[in-house]
Amino acid sequence: MEYDPAAKRLNVGKGHIDNVPPKVWTYEVSGKQVLWQWFSYRRNDRSKPLIGDKRPPSPLDSVKPDHWLSEYTADLINLLHVLGRLVRLEPAQADLLERILEQPLVKLEELNAAGDSEYDS
Repeated sequence: MEYDPAAKRLNVGKGHIDNVPPKVWTYEVSGKQVLWQWFSYRRNDRSKPLIGDKRPPSPLDSVKPDHWLSEYTADLINLLHVLGRLVRLEPAQADLLERILEQPLVKLEELNAAGDSEYDS
């Protein structure tokens, strides 16, 4: 899988998907690029470098399709749609977080005084 940012083209094997924004390609969760992580579980060579763990690979690692499944294409397109929506929501989410963080904290004593015994220490 490769990405051409100038053409906004995601190349997967012999196929491609156009109009993939760079922010969708680079979208990360917990420091991992979502599209690349998704693809790594579906590509033919799923080997990973040994880092610390020296156990032999599980025999289940060899259980996989011998070709690209049509479901993978549908899943990839759905994932691209979801990531596109997340990218578009980021400014609104950042604004919401900023507005929440600007508000004063509610202290435990204030909750107890309001009669909410669920928060008793």
